[in-house]
Amino acid sequence: MVRTYQIAGIAFQVTLSDSDMYQEDGILSDYRIESNEFDHSLSFEVVEELSLPVGECVFSDPSKRVFSDGELMIRYDGSMGLSLDGAYLRIARKGNHSQVEVKKSFIPYGITPKLVMQAMEMEHQIVMNDGILFHSSYIRIGDEAVLFTAPSGTGKSTQADLWVKYRNAELLNGDRSVVKVEDERVFVHGIPFSGSSPVRKNVKLPLKAIVYLAQAPQTRIVRLKGAKAFRCIWEGCSVNVWHDGDIEQCSKTVSELAMRIPVYYLPCTPDESAVIALENELGGLSYAEKKN
Repeated sequence: MVRTYQIAGIAFQVTLSDSDMYQEDGILSDYRIESNEFDHSLSFEVVEELSLPVGECVFSDPSKRVFSDGELMIRYDGSMGLSLDGAYLRIARKGNHSQVEVKKSFIPYGITPKLVMQAMEMEHQIVMNDGILFHSSYIRIGDEAVLFTAPSGTGKSTQADLWVKYRNAELLNGDRSVVKVEDERVFVHGIPFSGSSPVRKNVKLPLKAIVYLAQAPQTRIVRLKGAKAFRCIWEGCSVNVWHDGDIEQCSKTVSELAMRIPVYYLPCTPDESAVIALENELGGLSYAEKKN
């Protein structure tokens, strides 16, 4: 079975030898395209035991180990510290192809779309295509996008919901987006994963602004530039910290975004005052109809 998915403008071709092992659902089906052309291909194999690593271990944390052998990068997910015990997924990526092994005991009910997306290594693929995987709530205001970013629990979802309630905005993703520079313009892409949010629409829009939120007893808004704008964008990026090339490219993209896109700091109360403050900066209601 061969399926092709296009996510944030990147075409992934997924090959599984046994179609009965894969159950596609609504998470990925909205991103499926009928094409034999691809930017990156993945071949899946279900195995009793994962193959052993080769090369040098370049990264290890409580759930992941990464090995490098020249152009070959091998990642084990589910590993326990310095041991590969518990690992259930092995991704061997070289060039534009990944050979993926899934431990049979981990998938009694088959390969899930979530596992397929995990094997796509979106952080790397997006960075290498002049984009960032961005921790943000993504809303549509008229024909443009606004992104709310902040540390978890600060109020991204609350701010997005306020715009839906008071200004007829549309929530497109409650937790993640992809921001890309394309033909000298900046766009936001919807993606098929969204943290705990159930909203994950496949929509591409030009980006109007990035808003960094903070909780405060009184609402105010400040336009950020230079290093301050860079830091607020960088903080929301998902990037492979073990890969120097990914970090360098991500830094370049964030620098370009900080120069091209207005970035605001919005310490605020969770009410309409936050909407009004940002609305005034964005230029009024020409882009959205206020609800009666």
